[in-house]
Amino acid sequence: MDPFSTVLDLRSGALDPVHKVTERRLGDLDGLFQAPVGDPERLAYRVLEIPAPHDNANLPSSTTILEPGRVGEEFFMTKGHFHANRDRAEIYLTLAGEGRLLMATEDGRAHVEEMRPGTVNYVPGHWAHRSVNVGDEPLVFYAVYPGDAGYDYGTIEERGFPALIVAGSDGPRVVPNPRYGAS
Repeated sequence: MDPFSTVLDLRSGALDPVHKVTERRLGDLDGLFQAPVGDPERLAYRVLEIPAPHDNANLPSSTTILEPGRVGEEFFMTKGHFHANRDRAEIYLTLAGEGRLLMATEDGRAHVEEMRPGTVNYVPGHWAHRSVNVGDEPLVFYAVYPGDAGYDYGTIEERGFPALIVAGSDGPRVVPNPRYGAS
């Protein structure tokens, strides 16, 4: 592999050159929210990847642009995942917007960290992670992870997270997920 450079717009998360873009629509998140998603074609988020080989010697990275909005009382969120290689960590750098990083262990412990411009979040190995946009503008963050981390979305689709981030009268609230662990 030869060295390369990519330009990252620190406000919008746009990449130049653009390589791979993955779009997730509300229909792709159906069943993750407590309420029906409504318009399944509405864009929830985009992931723009900076390519590097997916092995343990490389560090792929990406930007995620998570749109503002709610489904019922829950804010728009990413699907969330464990790493297939559970011991792999990840780093997020928030570029724009306001969010929460919801994390959970397989034994049901939950942890929440704020995401604001300039915040660097460390996701240790063995923690599932999901980003939640609690603001009125896109939540934009840059992520770096070991190339062999892989993704396990299935565990989250089956069990969910033990906590939810919902709108409250004084701002976002963390509440227990009543459907956690149900399959």
